[in-house]
Amino acid sequence: MKKGLLHRALIAMALVTLLSPLALTALAQDQMQDQMGDKMDKMSDAKVTVALIRADWCGACQKVDPLLAELREQYKDRINFVTLDVTTDEKTAEAAATARKLGLNKFFAANKKKTSTVVVVGAKNKILYQTVYNFDRNAYVKAFDEAIAKTS
Repeated sequence: MKKGLLHRALIAMALVTLLSPLALTALAQDQMQDQMGDKMDKMSDAKVTVALIRADWCGACQKVDPLLAELREQYKDRINFVTLDVTTDEKTAEAAATARKLGLNKFFAANKKKTSTVVVVGAKNKILYQTVYNFDRNAYVKAFDEAIAKTS
């Protein structure tokens, strides 16, 4: 009897040891999704969102990234910026989930293979400006300013 009980206890301990990392991973993912959901809720309150579809392997993205980083800093209080990374299948799936939460799922589905695409979205997810392979800072400034003016 004691031997059977000891055997069951060892099996239970082994299962706990094997399943604990999975439970912690699931918990961490749930917490990240909650935090992402909070961020998305805050972003949806904003009037203008700029989304970039990019990938690490995209040469045009390497050129547009620093430009948008500079503009992100300049417009940080007036525009929400979101990056939809399609570098890998896993990142593409995450980007699709982000786009869905922002109401940009149709846009993302239609453009996910067009890296370096930048879109400016106003109230009610209306696309106000869209461009690809654009490295003209002045064009972005004009588009951002017009979007802010339209949604104010």
